Amino acid sequence: MLINNWYVACASGDVAPGKPTRVQMLGCHFVLFRDAAGAVACLADTCPHRGAALGDGEMVGHDVACPYHGWRFGADGRCTLIPALGPDVAPPKRVRVDTYPTQEKYGWVWAFLGDLPEAQRPKIPELFPEFDDTTHWRRIPYAFEAKANWMRFEETSPAPAHTNFVHRQFGAKRTPKLEPYPIEATEWGARVAREKPAPQQDQKSGEIAKLLAADRRSTRVSLEFSLVGLCHRIQPTFREGMSQINFTARTPIDPWRSRAIGWQARNYLLEPEHDAERMAGILLAVEEDLRVVEKVEPKLTPRALTDEFLTETDGMEVAFRKTVARYAAAGNEIDVDRFEQLRRRQVMVIPSPGRREDPSNWVHPTVPLVGAAG
Repeated sequence: MLINNWYVACASGDVAPGKPTRVQMLGCHFVLFRDAAGAVACLADTCPHRGAALGDGEMVGHDVACPYHGWRFGADGRCTLIPALGPDVAPPKRVRVDTYPTQEKYGWVWAFLGDLPEAQRPKIPELFPEFDDTTHWRRIPYAFEAKANWMRFEETSPAPAHTNFVHRQFGAKRTPKLEPYPIEATEWGARVAREKPAPQQDQKSGEIAKLLAADRRSTRVSLEFSLVGLCHRIQPTFREGMSQINFTARTPIDPWRSRAIGWQARNYLLEPEHDAERMAGILLAVEEDLRVVEKVEPKLTPRALTDEFLTETDGMEVAFRKTVARYAAAGNEIDVDRFEQLRRRQVMVIPSPGRREDPSNWVHPTVPLVGAAG
């Protein structure tokens, strides 16, 4: 798992005014709520007093109140009131929790989980510019969880070879050979565009099949992933002017589980009555992927490319792993083994930008990082 990255915490609608929302990311818990201006605040969830979950508390004004002893914390993470001491006693400076930058984009709340100052943070990728074009594109949301490590989960999507054997609706099992395709590297990922065989006639069904010629031979597919934001875009073009986009972001819940949230957008069959059929297709594809990826061994992706027999058809997966390795080598990788051992008796948090500004006098230590001393 990597710090200093943007992750989708939840959908924007999940953070309602006047109510805290609790989420888990990178093995740690966070509480989200809206401040006086309506912006989303993201705080480390564990109260520094006795370890209760702030996300299970309530909002008092624009502060979140711990459900255990009522200690209140503002959007800046500082304790504003210790009820048992009375309103005349200012809480000590050490009574604070980490806070993390947030943005709302594509209908989601993104949290930057790390301590980089604003000028050094990568930007959330612009992979879904069609989001606001509701005239020409019909969007439907989807979300699901996987009992799979985030790398194992994400590298399934950019893997073209798996489609022919995993997905019975749009795979081409009878013609599985992949023609060579060039991969274009981006700053934090890669993109590819290729032609894939169209599904066999006996695979075609539903309203979409009625719009396509029976003798259609291929589908044009473009795919791009970004490690920043841990997201990807897959866009099949079935014929000129008829296209579909799946834009998905993944978030590590912990080393062994992942969460996905996404949009499918289409520029055909724009009427709402076609949503159910499209959603059924999404759920089937998810079920097919999870049936395989949740049983892949080892559970964590091997560090060395030579630990699995990869071929030239695995180019996008290799690009993904190399991008992850580059980001991890910059000191951003959580030491999962130490984290799992230490967390039994100690609360640990993701380092926040506030720690760089004021590194001392915090109650909870930060998660151990690979290569870090201590």
